[in-house]
Amino acid sequence: MVSNNYEYFSKFGWSSNPFTLTISPSLMVGYSQQCESLLTHIHNLHKFAYIIGPTGSGKTTMLLWLRSQLMAYKKFVPYYIPKPPRSSKNLINLFKIITGYNLLDKFRSRNLSLFNLSKHVYRKTRNKQLILLIDESHEASMSNLEWIRTINDSIPNMTVVLAALPVFENRIETRIPTLFMRVTTKTYLKNLSRSEVESLILKRIESVNGKELKPFSSSAVDRIYEITGGFPREVIKICDKLIKEAASKNLSTINNSFVDQVIQPPVSKPSELEVSLSKKQHIILHILNENPNLTPNSIIDKFDISTYKSKSNAIRSINNILKRLLRDGLVQRKKLGNTYVYFLTPKSKTVLAEA
Repeated sequence: MVSNNYEYFSKFGWSSNPFTLTISPSLMVGYSQQCESLLTHIHNLHKFAYIIGPTGSGKTTMLLWLRSQLMAYKKFVPYYIPKPPRSSKNLINLFKIITGYNLLDKFRSRNLSLFNLSKHVYRKTRNKQLILLIDESHEASMSNLEWIRTINDSIPNMTVVLAALPVFENRIETRIPTLFMRVTTKTYLKNLSRSEVESLILKRIESVNGKELKPFSSSAVDRIYEITGGFPREVIKICDKLIKEAASKNLSTINNSFVDQVIQPPVSKPSELEVSLSKKQHIILHILNENPNLTPNSIIDKFDISTYKSKSNAIRSINNILKRLLRDGLVQRKKLGNTYVYFLTPKSKTVLAEA
């Protein structure tokens, strides 16, 4: 079977399978505006940024792409951290690794703790710009996130970029507002367009010396986009499965009919609501679906605010959630006296009907 695969690859001039599930920053497609925004943030020496997106949307790839871009500059020292430290001890050890903790440091900083860690890190890195790229940040404890904020505040030459699932944004807004308010660049990854899905497939093929989209037909790309919803990881996984099946049958063309034969049952396309909205955004949409034309204060009256420290914190949070829903085209608003009332867009009504 392995030899058959390689014979099949050679038919198209491929040196290997282009759809192995490896993270390759050089093969990243789409999100050009988000990439530019993050690079600008770092070059301007801002402190906190985050990348929010569902599983498989390309957060890890973007962090690694950022690292590869920053390594071209002598002044930047980028570190990719695949998982956030879970304890204070792990957090201290992380910075020891980053700064190259040596015998002299053991003498100088014999009692290194979270309270004097900033001084040690700055002494070791003050001639560089330290960039921490922390993946899976939704797994971090609130305590460690607080300390990362404190340390970043204390070190003038440090920038932190956090990548996380959508639940993270609401979590830090409600539980660590001091961190949330320090985030000056907020980047959102959703899904690729149909043309970007085609570009992803083509770029992968070209990376193994292939040309054009062969063996994928245009109708196959259409179907792959429909099935995956444009999420990069799912695109790669489905293409890998299709190539293996096509190789076993020695097919020279993969069309939409073959895609439907192989991908059974079809992978359902996640609704926009499911992939990009937090629990509280869901709740607000359902409130507005049942009670249109509500002011933020009226929404608060129908909302469980027991998780907030105070009603003023709840109002601020609701207003921020409404801003995001406006930005995503899920709610509209109109002026009513001195305030605004909010109501659903046709887009969000469709999404709610599908959910």
